[in-house]
Amino acid sequence: MKLDFVRGHMGGNLIILMRGDQIPEGTELETAVKLMGPNYLHAHETGILYHGSKKGEIEVKIAEPSVPCFISACGGFTQVLGAALVETELGKYYGIDLSLNPVQTMLITGCGPTALEIVTDGKKALKIKTDMDCFVKECYERGVGALCYGELKYMRAGKFLVINADHFETAYPGLDFVSWNQKTRDILQIIQHDFMEKTGENEPNVAVYDWNPRQKGDLRVVFPHYVQDDFFEPSCGTGSIALGIAVLSAGELKHLNPVESGWLTLNIESGGGIELGGPDITTLEIKVGTEGVETAVFSHSRVEITSVGVAML
Repeated sequence: MKLDFVRGHMGGNLIILMRGDQIPEGTELETAVKLMGPNYLHAHETGILYHGSKKGEIEVKIAEPSVPCFISACGGFTQVLGAALVETELGKYYGIDLSLNPVQTMLITGCGPTALEIVTDGKKALKIKTDMDCFVKECYERGVGALCYGELKYMRAGKFLVINADHFETAYPGLDFVSWNQKTRDILQIIQHDFMEKTGENEPNVAVYDWNPRQKGDLRVVFPHYVQDDFFEPSCGTGSIALGIAVLSAGELKHLNPVESGWLTLNIESGGGIELGGPDITTLEIKVGTEGVETAVFSHSRVEITSVGVAML
């Protein structure tokens, strides 16, 4: 097989984009997982793209390598795709109107319709905004609320386990969220197993955060999904949405006053490595209603296309 690909990242979250029409039907997951391996293109997720039923639509399948499986949504994928539509030939191939500014397209994902808005400067994407309402809905349908393991209270936001690092260290002194020593990894794995047993989730998606920003953020986060295999996502779009839902549910947003129409903005430090926080900013805009988050849109400060080429399998 000859497979055209675009590879990029959102704050270190590595994404591959592929054309679905080049992959034999029934082998999509196998092919994507192989390409994500360390001996091939190496990535956290792959987005497989198809022409949509309407002009300006792109249908997608999103493959995750660790389980492996197709997942319903991936925010990093949407950000990298937004840049690729403007900066590579993908936009022309999928019939996107590149004369607009912002460029707009609709993704049809396993989660539902996901709108992208791409502010451009010539052939450069300056800012990509992803409407994550369908993922917000999925989180509430799966369940949102507090859970406990021993003295540690943690949060569920859909398929995500969300842990306040200060509470984590109070319950288990001596944890290290920079180098992630073995004690920290072992305890986190125990909490992940507890979470999956209580919720029935089979993917250990986790966000660890605190309210001690180092740059220009409101809080900071890292996503150590598979700590024993060093599978950390330094940035994660769906994880950032889950984080916003979790801290609202936990009552940790009372110090932030929503602006008009109930909107508020969270600036989240992440990116660049396995440590808690990082040099990049994920901007999360959420509309808060009586039942929780109603609408969520996010963008990331550092989205880059790193390579375009052909893979041979």
